[in-house]
Amino acid sequence: MGCLCENLAGTELALSSNCIGDLWIFQNLQPEEMKALAQRAMRKPHERGAAIFFQGDEADEMFLIKAGRVKLTKVMEDGAEITLDIRKAGDFLGENMLSEDIEYPVTAWCMEKSFVCGFSKAAFEKIVLDYPNIGLQVIKNLSSRISSLTDRVGSMSLTNLEDRLHRVLANVAANTGLEAKEA
Repeated sequence: MGCLCENLAGTELALSSNCIGDLWIFQNLQPEEMKALAQRAMRKPHERGAAIFFQGDEADEMFLIKAGRVKLTKVMEDGAEITLDIRKAGDFLGENMLSEDIEYPVTAWCMEKSFVCGFSKAAFEKIVLDYPNIGLQVIKNLSSRISSLTDRVGSMSLTNLEDRLHRVLANVAANTGLEAKEA
């Protein structure tokens, strides 16, 4: 089954090859679970300058950016607005919606015409009720992500530059490297 976004986005946008089921948060799902995710996902086009969500809004949707670039900004207490990140096609937004009653901590602005694919909280909860393994895998994947981020923060606290570099390289090798056969 091809990505359903291709039919809805039109030909003017270059879509990411990632589909919603390919995201790290949905790793290790069965084919029928990935198909259910893809079929039930909402798809939305956004014009340049449009907000996908605003800082302080109820965090009730998560998205895969299929096309375009999205700037994440935060308004500070003194009124200053800072850019925290720029996300591109293939990146994920809003996974914090899985927390109870939380607000978006940033605003997501479309820097160009964009297309997103994702779920509302209610729709995702319905999918999990229909496919309980999706919920279990998301919990496992989030736990793994927390462990990885905790390890990264721990490596930043090392004072010795060589130790920090070694830890960073070991993490990169573990996450993206290929095991070589010994000769």
